[in-house]
Amino acid sequence: MAKKKVLLMGKAHSGKTSMRSIIFANYLARDTMRLSATLDVEHHHVRFLGDLVLNLWDCGGQDAFYESYFERDRETIFRSVELLIYVFDIESDCPEKDFDHFAGVLEAICENSPDARIFVLVHKMDLVAEEERALILDDRKRLIEQSCLSVGVQNFQCFGTSIWDETLYKAWSEIVTNLIPNIGVLESHLSDFCRICDADEVVLFERATFLVISHAQAKKNGIDDTGLQNLHASGEEKEPHEDANEAAGDGAGNVENESTTDKDKQQDAQISTSPHSASSPPIHDPSLEGGVSSPTSPGGNATLSTNPSNNNNNQLLAAKDSSQMVVSPTPQFDTHRFEKISNIVKQFKLSCGKAQSQFQGMDVRNSKFTAFIDAFTANTYIMVIVSNTGQNGQDWGSGTQKAATLLNIQKARSHFEQFIPRS
Repeated sequence: MAKKKVLLMGKAHSGKTSMRSIIFANYLARDTMRLSATLDVEHHHVRFLGDLVLNLWDCGGQDAFYESYFERDRETIFRSVELLIYVFDIESDCPEKDFDHFAGVLEAICENSPDARIFVLVHKMDLVAEEERALILDDRKRLIEQSCLSVGVQNFQCFGTSIWDETLYKAWSEIVTNLIPNIGVLESHLSDFCRICDADEVVLFERATFLVISHAQAKKNGIDDTGLQNLHASGEEKEPHEDANEAAGDGAGNVENESTTDKDKQQDAQISTSPHSASSPPIHDPSLEGGVSSPTSPGGNATLSTNPSNNNNNQLLAAKDSSQMVVSPTPQFDTHRFEKISNIVKQFKLSCGKAQSQFQGMDVRNSKFTAFIDAFTANTYIMVIVSNTGQNGQDWGSGTQKAATLLNIQKARSHFEQFIPRS
């Protein structure tokens, strides 16, 4: 069982304990009002992803405690630190003293834990007028950078946060991801799973906190609302497996190609649920036209490629000349979309608990996409997002398409348990 020492520091009443309680103790933002100020140092052992334990030191921010941190308890506090999280109150009435304390903490970290990773949170951004937030945050980041460089710290990350929106989840997702030892391997296999499912995006959440720990996005070009597809610079048509879908939340367009043959449209789908799919006869389903492929999952279980967008949507709208194609702009996505989902689903999960029910998963559908959220490994949930781009009336929320996606999730569970071991 791996233990990681994490220091949580900042001035008194900056919101350190509130954010810790929301992320790790399932508090609602409004419930943090009853929390009292931290006195001296509070130790919390937080289990994350089963076998990873965060030894979280929540340090009181009163001036008297900082004197003790810097002098008598300097080595005890700052030795063997894996990660430092320093919290600034954006509405502090004494910012000069805050930066003095911050500089002292950086010096002590460099002296006792030179390899510690440093995260700085500019907190309570909800108290700043929305039209001024970006400007004020940039100014505060500039001052933080100056303080870091003055003591020789060049590597750090800074986030603006609030307990009232998704920014808190954004920051803490980034923080805990840095503590996962095999995150690169996990991301690689998640990308394979995304490709096998023909999903637009796949997101992995930690089960208890619902923080995002990894995600994968299909390597596809964008489609605008008129259904025009990006092409190779040579002007040649792309292979069917390179057809583009828009990611969840931004819609999906249908793309047409006048040269598509009737044979392409009449191919039957091949579905295999056996590890020996190469030798197994295909199952023909007339509801799945267009030749759905059957790649092998990372775990060795053959599953089907579930997105109907690869069936008939490899058609391109030709311009006046068949060699002249129109290129669409790349779609823009909300950079905080995963953290917003973390926030919403965690609140719903807590509501289920209050009703003495256990949250297993949900499907979210609209005219543009379907999102499947389901329990995955013993310590994670997964979200698979697929665009609704079928031209043959496929309903992604029910029937064979839904069953295929859920089957892919089921077959991949045992494989991903290797990288996210049980506690």
